[in-house]
Formats: sequence, C-alpha cells, structure tokens
Amino acid sequence: MTDDAIANEIGQRIEAIRLKRNIGQDIVAHEAGISRETYRKLTAGKGTLVNVIAVLRVLGELDRLASLIEDVRTSPVQLAKMQGKQRIRATVTRATPPVPEHGIRTPIGKPTLIGGPKPDKDDSW
Repeated sequence: MTDDAIANEIGQRIEAIRLKRNIGQDIVAHEAGISRETYRKLTAGKGTLVNVIAVLRVLGELDRLASLIEDVRTSPVQLAKMQGKQRIRATVTRATPPVPEHGIRTPIGKPTLIGGPKPDKDDSW
C-alpha cells in the first residue's frame, strides 16, 4: 500500500469507529479541539498525527497506538552479539615505552625535532 492509501484507510477506520459509537462529527471535533472541516480531512487521510491522537482519545481508542508507544526491545540474539563487545572497564598501560637510540625524548615522550640531543649543562663553577 502507498502512504496515501494507508492514511486513507486509517481515516476510514476512525470514521467507522465514530459511527459505531453513534457520535456526531461535530461532537468528536469539538472534544478533540479541532474544527469539523479538520475532522473531515482527517477521515479522508489528510490529517496530522496530533489530530489523529486527539480524535482517538475522544473515541476511547487511544490504545490502538500502544504498539507505537512501547519501547523497542532488543532481541535476545542481538543482546548476545553485543555482550562480546561490551566494555567492562578501561585498560591502563603500566609499562613505559622504550626510548629509541637515535634521539632523546621530551618529558611527555615526544622526540626533540631541532638540533638533536641537548648538551648537558655545565655546572662546574
């Protein structure tokens, strides 16, 4: 079915519920807080979701949307797949990385880039 056909079918079902309950269009529209013309458009498949919810609430059929309101549950198979990838705690590296022989590293572990190794200070005065 196309989107328009589905919307039209929903509108027809709302109208059928209203007729089954023997309630006038103007009463349903007034109770839902919409105009009668808006109600007619809704039953023709041209309404908004907010208006559909309001009309279903007036007709006492809001539970028809319950499956859309419920939380989407993850399947047990999907949960099992996710368990292997779920982190339990962060890893901590305990060993310091080795200093390469070709250069001196700064206190944060980066090699010096200009001038090579720095000479030792002369503190013999």
